[in-house]
Amino acid sequence: MSHLVIVDGHAIAHRAYHSIPPLTLGSQPVNALYGFYSMILSAIDSLKPDYLIVCLDSPGPTFRQSEYVGYRAQRKPADHDLITQLPLLTTTLQTANIQNFSMGGYEADDLIGTLARRSLLKRRRSDKKHLVSQVTIITGDKDLMQLVNDKISLFVPIRGLSETKIFGPLEVKEKLGVNPDQVIDLKALMGDSSDNYPGVTGVGPIAATELLSKYHHLDNIYSHLNEIKDSVKEKLIKDKANAYLSLKLATLITNIPLNFSLRASKLNQKNISGLEELFIEYNFKSLLSRLLRRNPQKPKSVKNKLNSNQTSLF
Repeated sequence: MSHLVIVDGHAIAHRAYHSIPPLTLGSQPVNALYGFYSMILSAIDSLKPDYLIVCLDSPGPTFRQSEYVGYRAQRKPADHDLITQLPLLTTTLQTANIQNFSMGGYEADDLIGTLARRSLLKRRRSDKKHLVSQVTIITGDKDLMQLVNDKISLFVPIRGLSETKIFGPLEVKEKLGVNPDQVIDLKALMGDSSDNYPGVTGVGPIAATELLSKYHHLDNIYSHLNEIKDSVKEKLIKDKANAYLSLKLATLITNIPLNFSLRASKLNQKNISGLEELFIEYNFKSLLSRLLRRNPQKPKSVKNKLNSNQTSLF
């Protein structure tokens, strides 16, 4: 069995920034970067992937802003110290020889959905073997729960970065009250305050999950309006356009034409050497120690390459 891990890069960096005390290398903040690579090491150790890919958001508007000007309009701007670290993700991933993707007009979530689905395709129609047999997505974003099935799971930080939980279909149902293939319908009804999806005014989680339990999907709900009690039916009729707009905004694009090579994402000694180089460059002493414990034959002189004169909390 082969296992692909896909990392939601900016989502994990954002969580790391708010989970780890301020750290600097000279005048450059690096706590988000440190936490991001701490999570990468944890994933390698606990998930033992054969392949590793990181997906990143691109600067500028996405097609969702074109569809709805209010998309994410209420979000506060990210802290300056976090913003200065985000460009470092791309350069440091190159140093670590970790394949990464970003594309203008799309969010990392769309790239993740595309790669997850494509990697599970059969090599040839007549071939029973798949490119990979299992995909794990590292993210804190509930939107990605719509991708979960028997071959795709989420690896989600629960508290900070140290406590994590695997979400399969049962865990999604326990968390949201609906199956993974109903997540977008749930958002269509309830809206989403974090992304500013409008949804149907007055339809909350209880009403939404009850409707989906009985009618399964949004189209079927609107096909059976005459069976629904008047107080809810009136809300559905009034905000039908918003419901379908929210459905479109919530649905991930999973057919982006990416130049994707699974072979290029294979974890091997090039990645370990690249991470060593990176941790030395940024004086990430504890991360280097964790990495070296995976290879006890590595000369101790590697540790001495760290800047011993530099004060470091990490």
